[in-house]
Amino acid sequence: MEQLFDLLEHGVSASHAVSYLKKNLLEDGFCELSLQDVWKLEPNGKYYINLYDSICMVFKIGSVKGAQPAFRIAMAHSDYPGLQLKPEPLVKGKNVVRFNVEVYGGMYQKSWLDRPLGVAGKVVVKGESAFSPNVLLYDSKRPLCIIPSLAIHMDRELNKKGALDTAKEFVPVAALNENADLLGEVARSLQIAKDEILDYDLYLYNMDKPVVVGLDKTMVSSPRLDNLTSVGAILAGMKETTVPENVVDMMVVFDNEEVGSRSKQGADSELLSMVVQRIGKALAGDAFAVSNVLEKSFLLSVDVAHAHHPNYEEKSDVTNKAYLGKGFCIKRSVGQKYGTSSESAAVLKDICVKNGIPYTIAVNKTGIPGGSTLGPIATSYLPMPCADVGIPILSMHSACELGALEDYYALKKLVNAFYEEV
Repeated sequence: MEQLFDLLEHGVSASHAVSYLKKNLLEDGFCELSLQDVWKLEPNGKYYINLYDSICMVFKIGSVKGAQPAFRIAMAHSDYPGLQLKPEPLVKGKNVVRFNVEVYGGMYQKSWLDRPLGVAGKVVVKGESAFSPNVLLYDSKRPLCIIPSLAIHMDRELNKKGALDTAKEFVPVAALNENADLLGEVARSLQIAKDEILDYDLYLYNMDKPVVVGLDKTMVSSPRLDNLTSVGAILAGMKETTVPENVVDMMVVFDNEEVGSRSKQGADSELLSMVVQRIGKALAGDAFAVSNVLEKSFLLSVDVAHAHHPNYEEKSDVTNKAYLGKGFCIKRSVGQKYGTSSESAAVLKDICVKNGIPYTIAVNKTGIPGGSTLGPIATSYLPMPCADVGIPILSMHSACELGALEDYYALKKLVNAFYEEV
């Protein structure tokens, strides 16, 4: 649990989460690869690919010698709903400076009000050439702004109102000094000249720390449970497990899931299938073909699920309730929002029975459509068996979310068993 809490604290942006992963992988003996190089992969080798700053592809090889290896791929996403700073980020008014932001993903807006907010992300500066800029990670590590709500005295109907006017009510206040300079602050922190900054992807983040909650100390409250709980469980699996013979275990962390995955660093691209092809050919030569390994491979799409809410019983399915503390969820959707089929669900159930892993089935109530995941997107490029899983949480897409410690332990056990299953 210590590593999960560490990841939740450090993963204040997608790029920071991936930076944390790479640091952990290097310390655990994984070797860095580049897509530009010729790969010479060794049996029992451990590798990760240095790619775009907010995604990570990691793999371990069993004793593969000229065979067509099976792939066990577990994937998650690094991004989360929040607020992104726009270009020209300062809105200056009389006696106040505010940040010009836009909403990233489907966030619950009111949960972000009246919270001290930090700023983090990547800053792009001049490099050796125009086509090779340098990327630096920035984290303010202190609150730089806040979105103050209107006092209830000034609008007695506030508690009855719905969505905020994002252009008016959802603008962070950053300073009472009209000469305040965000990029100047960023440059000072990074120890560079302000004019070196060419562009940036900077986001506001909730500075709350993860905490254990409850009389029985069974719950965890934290920002970014969606989806760093999944990233943490897969990372633990990559570090703790032994790869079976003639198998390649993979960890894939994509970006931009919260806005549709349609980007070069998102799941809705050919990137994963390209990397699988590269690995296969490096191990088995030109005889390798992805089509030969699809049926014996498996893709695990790991993302949080909606827990049964005790205050809103009517929002859950009649017979399939994902209670907190009862294990991870196998997610099903008749509309193919998830990648789970009856066959792939059976695979996971068999693994769970053999290893004593608790689980529940997560199905949305009829008439309440859920969001989609990486599973159906990735399998449209790599049509292998797939299942969607994740821990159930409450307050999904809020500034602070709630989960159960036992469910995270169950998810870790599943990922470990998935990687080691023969």
